Amino acid sequence: MAAITPKTDKQGQIIAYKVRICVGRDERYKQIWRTCTIQRPEGLTPAKEKKEVERQADAWEQKQREEYEKTRSKETKDKITFSAFVLEHWRKDHVEDGSHTPSTLSFYQHMTDDLIEYFGPRKKLAAIDAEAVKRYIKYCNTEAKTKRGEPYSQTTTQHHFNTLRTILEYARRYKYIQTNPCQDLGQKEKPKRSKKQIDFLDANETKRFLAALDDEPLFWRTFMNLLITTGLRRGEAVGLQWGDIDTEKQIITVQRNVTIDKNSADKLHVGATKTGDVRTVPVTPRVLALLTALKAQYESKYKAMIFPKGFIFCSAADPYKPIYPTEPTRWQRKFTERHNLPKMSPHDLRHTAATLALEAGANLKQVQELLGHRDPSTTMGFYAGVTEENKRRAVEGIEKLIAK
Repeated sequence: MAAITPKTDKQGQIIAYKVRICVGRDERYKQIWRTCTIQRPEGLTPAKEKKEVERQADAWEQKQREEYEKTRSKETKDKITFSAFVLEHWRKDHVEDGSHTPSTLSFYQHMTDDLIEYFGPRKKLAAIDAEAVKRYIKYCNTEAKTKRGEPYSQTTTQHHFNTLRTILEYARRYKYIQTNPCQDLGQKEKPKRSKKQIDFLDANETKRFLAALDDEPLFWRTFMNLLITTGLRRGEAVGLQWGDIDTEKQIITVQRNVTIDKNSADKLHVGATKTGDVRTVPVTPRVLALLTALKAQYESKYKAMIFPKGFIFCSAADPYKPIYPTEPTRWQRKFTERHNLPKMSPHDLRHTAATLALEAGANLKQVQELLGHRDPSTTMGFYAGVTEENKRRAVEGIEKLIAK
């Protein structure tokens, strides 16, 4: 959007308007500016004058941008290397735009470092065609190794391909390339990730899991019960504060997610949920009683009232600092080993909550809202017919309809 600044005479009267826009960046990533002067329209009210100046400014801005795209040296776009585009444009303008968590930034840095290493410092962005993409996929499948010296998994290969596709699509949208070569690949040529078997506890296994929790500290008993009954993500549970609980309505508001940030002083990042949305989730009276008992335990320990900003699952030394999100995973692994239970991660308990909800008669829309999936296809892809019992009931239902 253009910046419009009034120009005045010696008496302070507006005589014209200065308009300034940025049409792009040069090869050194410096902004390229255009300016013009619009004479003050005569005989208009202030409101109409403002509207008319904005109309003229918009028309001039559009014309300048069109002319810039036409006159901008094609050679400049053709000669930019893949590495320069990634580092100076895609990372700065798309990844480091303030909308991503530290863990996402770290992920993209790792992915792009690998891509740049493969294509090298001199590979032209425009020279990456569909054949180059195919060769890269083959490299990931047959030659690439992780830092531990292990071959790439299907998931890792797909992560690399998806990152490359995102970069090239960004380049296409900003007219560095005409088309995204990744779109030229056939469906069979794109990397595939085998569908992961969903790990979850059935009703009987869940009862056994909960029974084993009875002899565990109240802190972890509360945490695990909360995951199983609400389907919260691990980082969402870690990010809960006491002010998020509405005891009268028996609901909690999920509005935070805690992730690891290696660059921060405390190695933690408290941000928005994975989707950026805030949702409410019901809690059962039994889990609410556990939460109430945990709060009373804190207040007895600190001999003070815990305020709403205190974290429910806080560090041992500070009730206003959350635990590290890796702690529940470590604790649960040792817990399942001690009690000879199926190996389950906190995320598997999220799957358990969804599966049990479906078994109890919830529909996919209700499960989607419970889990906080923005896209219903995510819920459908994970949980439609996820249990043998669901499939068995479906088959039996068909049989009842057609049996004589």
